[in-house]
Amino acid sequence: MKLKVGEIMQVEKLTLKDVATTTRQYLETIFALGDGHVGVRDSLPFTGNQQGTLPVMLVNGFYASNPITYGESAYGYAKNHQTIVSLTSPRYLDFATAQADSAVPDDWHVTVDDTVLDFSSGKLTEKFQITTGDQHHFELAVESMILLDDSHQLMLNYQLTSLDYAGELRFKRPIVRETNAASAADDDPRVAQRQAGLKIEFKTIADEHELQWQTTVASTQQQLTQSDRLTAVPANFSVYKDQTGFHGAGEIKPHETLQWSFVRQVSEINQPLATSSVEDAEALNQRILTDFWQQSQVQISDHKLQTGIQYNLFQLFQSAGRDGLTNIAAKGITGPGYEGHYFWDTEMYMLPFFIYTQPQMAKQLLHYRYSILPQARQRARDLGVTKGALYAWRTINGEEASAYFPAGTAQYHINADIAHTIKLYFEVTDDQDFLREQGAAVVLETARFWLQFGGWEQRDGKQQFCLYKVTGPDEYTALVDNNYYTNRMAKENMAFAAWLIKQGYIDGDTDEQAQLARASEEMYLPYDATNQVTAQDDNSPKMPLWPFATTAATQYPLLLHYHPLMIYRHRVNKQADTLLAEMLFPEDQSQEQLARDYDYYEPITTHDSSLSRSIFSILASRLDRRDKAYSYYMDTSLMDLVDLQGNAKDGLHEANLGGSWLGLTYGFAGMYVAAGKLHITNHLPKEINQLSYRLRFRGRVLEVQLMQDSTQVQVVSGTPLMMVVDGREVEVTSGTIANDR
Repeated sequence: MKLKVGEIMQVEKLTLKDVATTTRQYLETIFALGDGHVGVRDSLPFTGNQQGTLPVMLVNGFYASNPITYGESAYGYAKNHQTIVSLTSPRYLDFATAQADSAVPDDWHVTVDDTVLDFSSGKLTEKFQITTGDQHHFELAVESMILLDDSHQLMLNYQLTSLDYAGELRFKRPIVRETNAASAADDDPRVAQRQAGLKIEFKTIADEHELQWQTTVASTQQQLTQSDRLTAVPANFSVYKDQTGFHGAGEIKPHETLQWSFVRQVSEINQPLATSSVEDAEALNQRILTDFWQQSQVQISDHKLQTGIQYNLFQLFQSAGRDGLTNIAAKGITGPGYEGHYFWDTEMYMLPFFIYTQPQMAKQLLHYRYSILPQARQRARDLGVTKGALYAWRTINGEEASAYFPAGTAQYHINADIAHTIKLYFEVTDDQDFLREQGAAVVLETARFWLQFGGWEQRDGKQQFCLYKVTGPDEYTALVDNNYYTNRMAKENMAFAAWLIKQGYIDGDTDEQAQLARASEEMYLPYDATNQVTAQDDNSPKMPLWPFATTAATQYPLLLHYHPLMIYRHRVNKQADTLLAEMLFPEDQSQEQLARDYDYYEPITTHDSSLSRSIFSILASRLDRRDKAYSYYMDTSLMDLVDLQGNAKDGLHEANLGGSWLGLTYGFAGMYVAAGKLHITNHLPKEINQLSYRLRFRGRVLEVQLMQDSTQVQVVSGTPLMMVVDGREVEVTSGTIANDR
C-alpha cells in the first residue's frame, strides 16, 4: 500500500454495494454531482417515476426570500427567510411506445441495475431495467458528468436498448416543470422548504437543437440563464422543439440500441452563459481531478475506509463555492436541507481540509466572509453593539435568517470561528497579502464585538472578562453565561486582533490594542472544582441529568421529540462543546485533565448532530484510546454511506465529510500547529496497518506516513522544514524522517 514520493494513489469508485439502501431519494443524494456552483441530484430520468423523490437541481447562492412570520415578534429578530431555489432536474428524458408512456406514473416501471460514480473523472454511469405497462422490456444506460472547469456544463448520454419491442418510439425532453422540494418530514426544521416564485422567459434561438431560457427569482431578482443542447439523436428520428422541451419520433427494433445526448449549461448568477467548447469532457475532468487527488491524497489500508474518505473528499470538492461570493452550505448542493444556508460548519469542519490541501479554494471561501462584512456590522448594531461586527448564524446573503435566536443568533461563537480559521489559513499558508487586504479586517471587527458585548466581573479573586447569554456549539444548552467554548474562542480572536494591530497588518490605536490584549489575557474560563472538570458554562454543572435511562431509542434526536425548554433545563449535550475547544487547543490542558473531561462529557452526549463523532474520535486518539477512536471514526467516515443519521435523503452532511478528514489528520496523525511549528504524533489504531496523506504547509508539499511501528514524514516538494514528530523536533527534508515506536 505504501506510496512512493510523487506517486498518485489509486482512485476508487462508488457502487451500489457501497451504500446503505436503494431507496431513491437516498440514492439521489449519494450519487449527486456538482462543481461548486451547480448541483444535480441523481433522479430517475422518467418524469412518471418521481413520487417521493427530490428531483432537483440546485445553484449555490441562488435563493428566494420571503418575510418570516412571527406569532410574537420583537426588535432585531431576523426579518426574512432565505431559501435555495429548487430548479427542474436536467436528467429527464421520457419515452413512449404505442401503448405505454414513461411520463405516466409507473407506466414504465424502472429498477436500478447498476450505478457507478468514478472519483477520477466525476462520471456517473447507471443501468436501469424497464418493464412497460404493456409488458415490453428495455434497458437504459445513462452517463452523466459535470465539467469541473467553471463552464457549468452537465453532459448527459442516454442509450436505450429494446429487448422485445418493435415499433414507433417517441421521446420528449422536458425542460421546465413545477418543482416542489418539500420532504415528507417537512416538520423537521433541518429540511424546511418554501416556494420560490420563479419567472421563466425563453429566448429566441434559431438552432433547432438548442433551447435557452432565463429564470428570475421574483423576491431577490437574481437571474440565471440555462441552455439545453441536443448533441446526438438517432438517425431517422424527427426532432422539433417548443417551450416545453425537445420532441421527436422514430422506430426501434428488438435488440437495437439508440442514443440521445444533451448538454445542459447554467450561467453564473446574473451573468451570461460562459463560452462552451469541450472536445473531450472526460479527459478535462480527469486532468482537474488528477491534480486534486495529487494534492489531497489519502490512503488507508482498510478498503472500506479508503472508499469512504475518497467519497467524502470528492463530495466536498464538488460542493465548495469557487467564486469568492458563495460558500459551502450545510448540505452542499446535494440537497435542499437547511434551505441552502451557510453556517459555522464551513470554517470549523470543512475549511481545514481546503487550507491544508487546496489553499486557493480556501482563500475563495474565506473571501465570502469578507464580502459580507458590512451585513455583519449591521447585525452587531441590531443587537445593540455599536462597534465591531457579528456574523449571521445562518445565511446566504449575509443577513441573519435564523428565526429561532436561542439556537441561532445567540451562537455568537461564529465570530471567533471565522477568525480562528483565518488564523489557521495564515499559519499554514503564510499568505501575507490576504491577511492585510481581507483577513485582518474580519479578525479586528469580530474582536471589537467581544469588547463591547462582554463585561468585567470579579471571579476567583480577580477581575475577569465574561460573556453573558450565549449559546455554544451544543444547541441543547442555550442562553448561558460563560460558555467555555465561546469564551476560549473569543480569547483567541481578541489576542490575534491585538497581534495584528501590533504588527501593522491593520490600523488600530495602542489603546484598542491594549484593551483587546487585556480582555484576552483575563478571559474567564469556567471550571467545575467539585468534579475537577472544565465546565461547559456557569450553570450546567448544577442542572439535573437528562433521564437517559427512560428515554427510548426512538426519541432521538431529542430536538424532534421534546420541547426546547424541556431540553434546556437538563444536563445533556447534542454534540461536542467544551471538548471541541480542547480539540482545537491541545496545549491548554494536561492529558489527565483531558481524560477527566472526556469521561465526564461522553456519557451525556447524544451525538444528535453529525458534527459530534469526529471530535470524540480525535480526542480519543490523543488520549491513546485507540479502540474508541477507531469506532467513532468508522461512524464518521461512513456516516452517509450507511445513513447513520437517517436523513441523508435530504442532502449530505458536509461538515461530517470534513470531519472525516480531521479524524485522520488531527486524530490518528495528531496534527496541529503551535508556535509556528507543525506537530505530528502517531495514534494509529490497530485496525489500520498504514495511513498516508499529503498536505501543504508554507509552500511545501509534505507526505505523512503512519505505520504500526513507525512514523515517516518527508518533503515531496519545497525546502526542508523544522517540525515536531512524535514529540521530537526534527528537520524534515526530501529524505525520510522515521521514528520507531
